[in-house]
Amino acid sequence: MSDQPSCEYSASDFEARVSEGGGIRIIQVTGWGRCPSAGWRLGLVAANPGVVPHPESLWLEIRETPPRGERARVRTQTPIEAIIEDSRAQRIVVRLQGREGFVIPLRDRVGSMR
Repeated sequence: MSDQPSCEYSASDFEARVSEGGGIRIIQVTGWGRCPSAGWRLGLVAANPGVVPHPESLWLEIRETPPRGERARVRTQTPIEAIIEDSRAQRIVVRLQGREGFVIPLRDRVGSMR
């Protein structure tokens, strides 16, 4: 376990929008974390929880990359985004290593072609 502090997240800082057109369903997840300094990079990657008891859930995990070198410790809002093609997800489950995750409901994008 690293002694590097990590970023903080809240479900209220995230949204997931779905748009459909031409037989393709795209989900865009956006949000931000409060990181201990500037220079952090955040990514959302597929997380396989093993047996998926709820196929309507798309599981993602936040990966944090701390900055190199010393930085002033000032809480900094750091953006995060993922664009995923998925045919049946109705909600996004976000996992955080060693911490409690959260759920983001999907919303239709304004102007979505259905």
